[in-house]
Amino acid sequence: MATSGAAEVDPGDRERQQHDRRRLASSLTARYSDWVLEALDELPGSFLLTDPSLAGHPIVYASRGLAALTGYPRREVLGRNARVFQGTATDRAAVAGVREAVRAQRAHQVAILNYRRDGSPHWVLLHLAPVFQARDGSLLHFLAVQVPIDAARRRAGAGRGAPGAVLAACREEARVDEDFPCASHAGKVFVDMDKRGLEAEEPCVASDSEKEKATNTANSIVSALNRYSKLTSLVVSGKRCDSVGIPALSSSLNLSLGRIKQSFVLTHSCLPDMPIIYASDAFVSLTGYSREEILGCNCRVLNGPGTSLEVFEEVRTRII
Repeated sequence: MATSGAAEVDPGDRERQQHDRRRLASSLTARYSDWVLEALDELPGSFLLTDPSLAGHPIVYASRGLAALTGYPRREVLGRNARVFQGTATDRAAVAGVREAVRAQRAHQVAILNYRRDGSPHWVLLHLAPVFQARDGSLLHFLAVQVPIDAARRRAGAGRGAPGAVLAACREEARVDEDFPCASHAGKVFVDMDKRGLEAEEPCVASDSEKEKATNTANSIVSALNRYSKLTSLVVSGKRCDSVGIPALSSSLNLSLGRIKQSFVLTHSCLPDMPIIYASDAFVSLTGYSREEILGCNCRVLNGPGTSLEVFEEVRTRII
């Protein structure tokens, strides 16, 4: 009996792939509306968005410009960590600088040697910035813009001065600008887990115009996300803003708590009336309350006419 030469896709694998695609897409559409993907596709520049609340901090959006710059079609980078762009000669010091800035929750720009899909290296100016929920300061996404560094000017610059001095200038380029409207956040994005790239292939310095282009691109993306987030009533911002009277949890704690699948809230015992300062996704799904409605409230908001006064008093006694 003749058999087909095409490999059959296991139905279970197909279902998992479809589930993963929906999960990545909903990371954006649930927060910025169903139209945000089309809007992002219209924006110029090479950039991506990652979701630190998902395991592995995966890429959830990749622009058309990124595909043109790197050679990676969108389907090959979605769901992967941004380490995919690193290679054997990626400077470990530059990656360490990114990692430190990410953990310190500050904006960062760095010239770094990345690799295209065909394996060819290319220098880019990497601009990292977070997208926060405006109300409670929780991190929603991480934005990474890549601006190619002009190769001809870079080669001309490399011939001036001692190699060590130019290399130092390249590494000094990793910086944080107080004026950026975007600040960065913690997570495992762009972390060189394999400790690759002991030495940079050659020194580089991005021009002021390339730095300005990276910043302007990031600002326009955050502005677009802010505009579309208003359609879902989940307003976002490039700056962390704490809720009135409610301290924002650290980004690393938010990340860890977001991975817990159970329904729960955290309250602050040192604040008046012990307000809720964190609510899990499962809690929001179970109760029907949005985070905007529940944060800052006492847990009494969950009580009703049928709530047992004896149980309520026992809980209160245990807390006191």
